[in-house]
Amino acid sequence: MTAEARDLAPEIRRGKIYQDVYEKRSPDRPALGEARLERARAVGGGLNFGGSGARNRAFRDGVFLLEIPDELDVSAGDAFARQFYEGPAAAPYGRFRDIGSDHFGDPLLGFHQRINQIEQFLLERRFWAASYPPEISALGDSLTQLSRQVLCSVLSAVGIPERDWRRATGGCSQCAGSYHLTFNHYRPAHVDIGLSSHKDDGFLTILRTTAPGLEVSREDHWETVPADPDCFIVNFGLSMEILTAGSRMPVAAIMHRVARQQDDRSSFGHFSSSGCLPGQDEGIHRYVHGSGLERVCGSRELIDENDYEIYAGTDTPDTTIAPRRPDERPTAKGVRR
Repeated sequence: MTAEARDLAPEIRRGKIYQDVYEKRSPDRPALGEARLERARAVGGGLNFGGSGARNRAFRDGVFLLEIPDELDVSAGDAFARQFYEGPAAAPYGRFRDIGSDHFGDPLLGFHQRINQIEQFLLERRFWAASYPPEISALGDSLTQLSRQVLCSVLSAVGIPERDWRRATGGCSQCAGSYHLTFNHYRPAHVDIGLSSHKDDGFLTILRTTAPGLEVSREDHWETVPADPDCFIVNFGLSMEILTAGSRMPVAAIMHRVARQQDDRSSFGHFSSSGCLPGQDEGIHRYVHGSGLERVCGSRELIDENDYEIYAGTDTPDTTIAPRRPDERPTAKGVRR
């Protein structure tokens, strides 16, 4: 990696990813207002923000609202999110509570109750068709296509040559990356924050929620994100921040959290990441004008380092614990957010 690229690269090592924002990560810091996010529509294979100014602000913020396309039906996803945690007596989706990670041979997947209020059902794309009902698998495929449209629009806007897109995104520009579809329930009876503050590790997340609770950190303070049933919330992650830091229009990874919930709250989300199946780690890259793409780290390496900091808490983590070897399996505490 060139000296220029090193200077631009956000540090991904534990103790460094959030080095400038540990104080901001404290759950005791309240939200100080409502976030007024930019809004876009998916049109003609791209994104329409209504002007370059709104687009630039959305990229700088790392988050925006995306109108749900008319042809994309989210009702099955809403129903699954409201029911997956209730148990087999709740038909048709409650049975997924009893499907854990052992069923998939991967401790990240299946049903989990996390350390915060959140409980989840999470699957990677290779399991969708066989494990999700057809309507949920189809929803995941539609969100993968929408994610590609958003991603390619961003790559074009920031000036990365199209010939480099596949390598730069680990296949996501061709719907060939790693994708996770997660359904979330927040348990009001569990006394904790809804979900600790963090940045996602992938390129982008598409979130569907109809209830308030999400908060984002912008302009050095926390803001609440109003729930808009007509829009997805799209936020960018560390892979996008790393890739575009040296481009003509850097895209930020937004730090976000879910506030403590007093009532049941459900949501679902789709995550797009560089290909990182066992033996197929495509890596995280940075684009530098004049020299093109340069590899920064492994995809799994970034996931591991980010997960460690999130689940170590909001204080500076202990950096003396050795990172896991690339061939080791992830621990059960890891989570796709």
